[in-house]
Amino acid sequence: MVYFIIIISVLVVCALGVLFVFGYRKAKTNALSTLEYDRAFTSDGIFVGETLELIETVCNPGWFPLFSVKMEFYVPAGLTVDGFECKEYTKLTSVFNVPPFSTVQKKHTVSIQKRGLFELGSASFSYRHTDYVFDIPVSFYGYPDYFDSAADMPSFICQTGTAIADRKYIEDPFFLSGIREYRFGDPMKSINFKASSRTVSGGMRKMMCNSYDSSRNFDTMIFLDLNSYAEVQFHSGSLVESGLKYACFLFCETLKNGGRVGFSSNSADGNQKFFFIPCESGEMHVKRILERFALLDNFAKRDYSMAALLRLYAPELRAETDIYLITPYVDENTAETLGFLESAGRNVNVITLSGGARA
Repeated sequence: MVYFIIIISVLVVCALGVLFVFGYRKAKTNALSTLEYDRAFTSDGIFVGETLELIETVCNPGWFPLFSVKMEFYVPAGLTVDGFECKEYTKLTSVFNVPPFSTVQKKHTVSIQKRGLFELGSASFSYRHTDYVFDIPVSFYGYPDYFDSAADMPSFICQTGTAIADRKYIEDPFFLSGIREYRFGDPMKSINFKASSRTVSGGMRKMMCNSYDSSRNFDTMIFLDLNSYAEVQFHSGSLVESGLKYACFLFCETLKNGGRVGFSSNSADGNQKFFFIPCESGEMHVKRILERFALLDNFAKRDYSMAALLRLYAPELRAETDIYLITPYVDENTAETLGFLESAGRNVNVITLSGGARA
C-alpha cells in the first residue's frame, strides 16, 4: 500500500511538472510574440578613428518576465563593436533580461577602420524552434581618415580667400549673430557676463557666450583627379584613399573657417563619367559631400580627362574661389589648363600625391 501511494505521488508530481513546463512554455511564447525591439545609431556618419553608439531597445509590454533573450544580428566587415574587430561579416549576440512592463536598452560602442556605407539588416532570436525576426535596417556613413594628413599638407592650405594669412580668424566680433550656452573650449573673451547673470536653469546660473559669424566670404573648390597615369605607379585603392584624405581635410578646414566648399572628381558616377558638386553651404550640402567621400568607388571607371573637367567648370566659379587640384600627376594638357586659369587671375593650388610630379 505504501509503495502504491509513493508511485501515485510520483506520477502526480510528474504530471504537475509536465503541466507546469507546458504552461511556462506557452506563457513565454505568448510573451515573446509581443516583445518590441528597436535600434538606432547615434549619428548619421563618423570619420575613421571616431566612435558612435548602437542603441538596442527591447520592450516587454506584458506581465511575464523574460530572461536571456539572445538577440542576434550580423555586422559588416570594417566595424569594431565593443572592442571586437569584425574582419568579415560577423554574427553578434546581445542578451537581454526584461522584467514585466519594462524597457531595457543596451549600448554598443562602434568604431570603423575604413570608409563606406555600413548597414545592419534584420535582428532575430529563437525559442522552441521558432524564429522571431525584426526587420529594422539601420545604417551610417564612414568618412575618410584625414586626421594624420595635417603634418604633410602644403603650407598654402591655410589660405583664406585669395590671400595667404599668417593667422586664421574664424570669428569677427563685428558680426554678432546671437547668444548661446557656453561650450568647452570657448575663449574667455566670448563670454557674455550680462546674459550669464540673467540666465537660470534648474536653479543654477548658466554661462552664456556670444555667437559670431565669420566675416570672410570665400569659396573652395576641390578637384580630385583619379586617373591612372603611366608615369606614376599607384594601386587603384591607394590612389583613391590618398586623394580622399587630402580632399576631406581641405573640406573640413574650409567649413571650420567659414567658407563654402565644392567637390568634383573624374570618377564615374553611374552613367556619368564624372560628378560636380558646386560650392554651397548648409547641412544638406555638407552631408552630400561627406556621403560622396564615403561612397567613392575604388573600382569605378576613371577615364575622363582632368584638363577637360577643369575647362568645363573652373571658368564658371566665382573669381575669388580658391581652386585646389589633388592629383597623382599633372600632364601637359592639365598643366596648360592650370596655366590658363592662373593667367586669368585664378587662385590655383596643386597638391601632388606622393610619388607624382607636375609636368
